[in-house]
Amino acid sequence: MPHETQNPGAFGDATGAEYEAGQPVTKEYLIRKDWANAVWFALDHCDPEDAAHICATCLADLETGGPTLGDIFGTVMGDAVFWADVAPAHELAAYGLAALDRLRGTALGIGTRKRLFARLWETFDPKDRQAFLRRVDAEGKFRGAA
Repeated sequence: MPHETQNPGAFGDATGAEYEAGQPVTKEYLIRKDWANAVWFALDHCDPEDAAHICATCLADLETGGPTLGDIFGTVMGDAVFWADVAPAHELAAYGLAALDRLRGTALGIGTRKRLFARLWETFDPKDRQAFLRRVDAEGKFRGAA
């Protein structure tokens, strides 16, 4: 069961609603939190096969037709890989930045966010990684452009 102080939707790997400490808790936030807890509880007590079917159906309803990381047949991700292979660098950067901006407020699992960050991190050479790390303080706040 999720911890009581987590955000609505912040169960398991989900990031859920953005809530910052010190901000007033709204009625809408509390309602979302209650519904998220109820859904989590119900899924946690379902047969795993039923829970998987329910989650897959809900995710399919949210699908936009774009690439997904859970594309079991490989067609959507395959298409994305193909277009990324043929796109020039400026298009890749434009789509990448637009996607990262769009993902900022999206309920996307922390594992997926870590994979995105790791892939980007791997593109930096060791010297640039060290320069970046010198600009991040102990709380993880960035102190300016590298």
